[in-house]
Amino acid sequence: MKFENQIIQKIDSGSIDVSCPIYLSNCIIDTLDFVGIEFEKEVIIRRCIITNMDIYSSWFSKGLIFVENLVLSDIDYEMGGHNKKEIIIEQNIFKGFFSFFDCCFEKEIVIRNNIFTGNSDLLLQENKGFDNIFENGYIVENNIGRLDMLRLL
Repeated sequence: MKFENQIIQKIDSGSIDVSCPIYLSNCIIDTLDFVGIEFEKEVIIRRCIITNMDIYSSWFSKGLIFVENLVLSDIDYEMGGHNKKEIIIEQNIFKGFFSFFDCCFEKEIVIRNNIFTGNSDLLLQENKGFDNIFENGYIVENNIGRLDMLRLL
């Protein structure tokens, strides 16, 4: 499924087919609601402005490429990962806090050249049993903002 150069009110499980590759490019998206979705094919999101992003309990089994986006909201990525291909998050600006909690990344996750103005807890180790697991490691390079912070209220 391709969405290019569009203004989109909401993308959710009712507006996409998770058995197909998902490609979003150069879109303005009010709400990206990927709650509780297991994607069967690769998801690529490039050069989009996203006002609200929710990926709680999303599994990007065939990988995620998330590049050159602007996300205005906080993001809660809980019980996520379970990826059989890389997750690549590069050259994005995250205006809110990006929370990772109890995620199990089976393949490598790459976090490179991003700006986290609200910081993140991706690398924070504090709750045995609920810390993020990186079975094949991670690459974290050249990011602005802390990736080992608790969310400040």
